[in-house]
Amino acid sequence: MRKSILSLAVAAVFAAPGLAYADEGFYIDGSVGRASVDDSGIDDNDTGFRIGGGWRFLENFGAEVGYLDLGKVEEEVAIGGATGSVEVDGLYAGVSGRIPLSDDTAGFFLSARAGLLFWDAEGRVRAGTVTVPFDDSDNDFYVGVGGGYDFNEQFGVSLTYDRYKVGDSGADFNYSVIGATGEVRF
Repeated sequence: MRKSILSLAVAAVFAAPGLAYADEGFYIDGSVGRASVDDSGIDDNDTGFRIGGGWRFLENFGAEVGYLDLGKVEEEVAIGGATGSVEVDGLYAGVSGRIPLSDDTAGFFLSARAGLLFWDAEGRVRAGTVTVPFDDSDNDFYVGVGGGYDFNEQFGVSLTYDRYKVGDSGADFNYSVIGATGEVRF
């Protein structure tokens, strides 16, 4: 199901007829930053990154798809000295928007994004010589906000804050990611 939803999202992004390359158009972006978790007994952080692309079908509003890796977080659990760790990565598809703060092609802007994260989590809980692995996948929502500077019509950088929910009602992890993002527009 994940592949069919992602295929539909990719098709929607790239198959918009008649838009060609204009002020709207195609873009690619990437972000790297600190992914933090403070849920379900784990309070840790690691380096996270994402890379994606999208299509602005209106000047400041579009659709996005991509891949992200939220790194590995682990913690010693208070019960019996057990340790737990989890690694999360996945695919995302959503919408993105920008509000330019000047009329020029260069200048400051605010941004927002939201959509679905199709995640895969692998981890383990270890107590003494006993290790219990787990592997789970599902989909959940993500949201993000940011602010940055466009150097020209083709390139901008920003500082972003994204929030990703991973898990089910028994073990939710809420990842907070503060990252530096670059975007190239075609």
